[in-house]
Parts: sequence; C-alpha cells; structure tokens
Amino acid sequence: MNARFWLGVVVCGAWLAAIPAAAGDRVASVLGENILRGQFAQDDGRGPARRFAALIWPRIARHYIEGKGLVATPDELAELSAYDAAFEKKDRAQRARKLAELDQRLESNELNPEARAHVEDFRDTLRRLRQHDAQADALPKPDAAQHAAAYAPWIEMWKLNQALHEQYGGVVGLTSFGPDPQGARAALFADYEQQGLLIFYDETLREQFFAMLAEKPRRAVKPGDVDFTPYWKKAIPSSYYSE
Repeated sequence: MNARFWLGVVVCGAWLAAIPAAAGDRVASVLGENILRGQFAQDDGRGPARRFAALIWPRIARHYIEGKGLVATPDELAELSAYDAAFEKKDRAQRARKLAELDQRLESNELNPEARAHVEDFRDTLRRLRQHDAQADALPKPDAAQHAAAYAPWIEMWKLNQALHEQYGGVVGLTSFGPDPQGARAALFADYEQQGLLIFYDETLREQFFAMLAEKPRRAVKPGDVDFTPYWKKAIPSSYYSE
C-alpha cells in the first residue's frame, strides 16, 4: 500500500464516527473507541482491511502527531508558503520564456507541418496556463487560516513519516509523494496493539489487516538512500524547463 492511500486518508480527515451499537457489532477498538463493522462494511473495491485502515489511521496518526509534538508550527507553515510562492514565481518566468521562444519559432518558415502543429499545440497550452494564472491572480488571496488548512497536512505527513522511520525503521517505499515508511507504519500499528491502544475482536480482520501491512512496496528505497527531507527544504528545481 503506497503513500497515496495514507496521505489521502490523513488530508481528508476522515475521523472516526461514534455510532452506538450492541457490543456484538464491534470488531475492534482504537484509543478507547469501538469500531463497528457497519462503519466500513460498504464495499468500495478496496477490501475490508483497507477500508478498516482508512477508518482508523487518521485517529492513530493524529494521536501520534500530537503525542510526539509534530503539529505544524507557524514558522513551518510560513516556510512552506514562501517556498510555494518562490516556486510559482520561477515557474511562471520559465513558462513566459518558453512561450516567447515558441512564438519566435512560429514566425519562421523553417518548421515542417508536423513540427509546426506540435509547436502550436505547446504554445496554446502555455497560453491557457497564462490565462489560468491571470484568473487566479484576480481571486481573493487565501488568509492565514486557509493557508494553515492547506499546508498543515503536508507538513505533518512529512514529520510523521520521518519520526516513524526514526523510531521503528523498516522498509521504505518510493512513491510520487516521497519516501513512505511502510515498515515503520506496520510496526506502529503492532506497537499500539501491544499497548492496548488498538484491540481486535475479530481475528480474521486482524489477520487480513496485518497481512496487508506486510505487503512489499512496489519500489523500495535502499537503506543508504533513505531521505525524509521535505521538498520545500531543498533547492527549487526547474519546474518545466532548464534555465
């Protein structure tokens, strides 16, 4: 299971629902709250173990984040906001230069019909992006609360992943969202079970859940190459084109 699943669960904030029911309906409890079969019974193609994980992970992640002091700080929010602003400024400048280059190429007669069609399509795409930028600039700017809502989940995800790997180690998967501490997350669930913070009343679900957590990542990071430095603490890369 890759980081897209876990990030989507955290960012969406799918918190546990307190639904009263008979004790016979409960399959587990997390942090003292009963988990009822009906809360994740609807089949969405992911299977019960993944639906169960989607239900309990936000609660456990928040418990760990707050317990370890990993909540996003104002300075961290400002840092990510500044990075995004600098990235966008560079990105727009690069696209503007590329658009001017394409316009110049189209003024010449050196392009064959196929090449001209390709350049025109590229130019039209950049023009649409420029128009989108102008429309975005006309909108009200996000306030501090909106920035925090947008950036805090990203910051806390990176801090959480790094802290988990430092505490538990284990295999790390390579995903489009960055390194994913798959082995450490599995160890966290096992640790919470040992502490009595996660209790299973359905042994079949427990077996399916831990079997899912033990799945190997599609791409694993070599131990010596693991780096949980978030992207906004690195140099801004060329977003589209070389300088």
